Amino acid sequence: MSVRSVSQRSWTRVCAAAEGTDEVTAPDAFPLRFVTPDPEGARVWDVSVVIRPGEIMTIEPGVGVPLLQDVEARLQWDDAANRGAAGAGTAIVRAGFRANAESLGLIEADLRFVRGSVAGLAAELGPARGIGLSDLPHVSEILTDVDAVLSHVSYSVGRLTQLARLMRREAAETGAVPREELDALIQQGDALSNRVEFCIDRHRFHARDTAQQIATSDLNIVKIFTVLWAILIPGTTLINWYGQNFEFMPELSWEYSAWVQIIGVFCLAVIPIYTVKRAGQLR
Repeated sequence: MSVRSVSQRSWTRVCAAAEGTDEVTAPDAFPLRFVTPDPEGARVWDVSVVIRPGEIMTIEPGVGVPLLQDVEARLQWDDAANRGAAGAGTAIVRAGFRANAESLGLIEADLRFVRGSVAGLAAELGPARGIGLSDLPHVSEILTDVDAVLSHVSYSVGRLTQLARLMRREAAETGAVPREELDALIQQGDALSNRVEFCIDRHRFHARDTAQQIATSDLNIVKIFTVLWAILIPGTTLINWYGQNFEFMPELSWEYSAWVQIIGVFCLAVIPIYTVKRAGQLR
């Protein structure tokens, strides 16, 4: 475990191994979550924040969160006057919001890809054939990943917005950070929350639409087998009937016995198909 203080910024960073994080967590710790975009998806970091009069402390896993390392570097190189714990907290919240906005941008790109893939495949196949799960092998995986990232981003935005409100209370006592700046930061958090809700609705719509199209395709397959069953079952019944070892079968000697049987099988096949069509199940 290592402890590092950000010079003249009233911010202390505590970096601990994953198994030792609980040992250094204070009872009054405020949980935070940062979601940073990654080429392979997104990375999630859970951090605890302790806010005390004139001081803020972050308890981070491992060697530290890269996002907070960037914030520390910006504060170290900032030539502006020291704004205390409220200023450090404001910088942390702003960096978290920026990372969440970038993650939401990647999520929206994935949702556009899903929409384009489904629409393009539907136009290619036409109404004659439905879309099956095998036609879109990556869509279901993408939607599952998007759902997981969205839940993390939603939690992160909510906690960061709450931290901004705590920083506004801290700044009101010290006056280190203008209230207008914190109000604008909280409004940014509310706007991100609305954006997250919109992405959740879009994800739910695309997931439902894809599942409905796949279900329609499966239903069409069931209809095909139902029609085939209706066509083949009369002939199967006839074969089973004449495959019995009856001693007397007088109809075999009739002049038109074969034609009667063929016409009978045809009628028995047409009647159920006509009934299913009248019910509107062959569309």
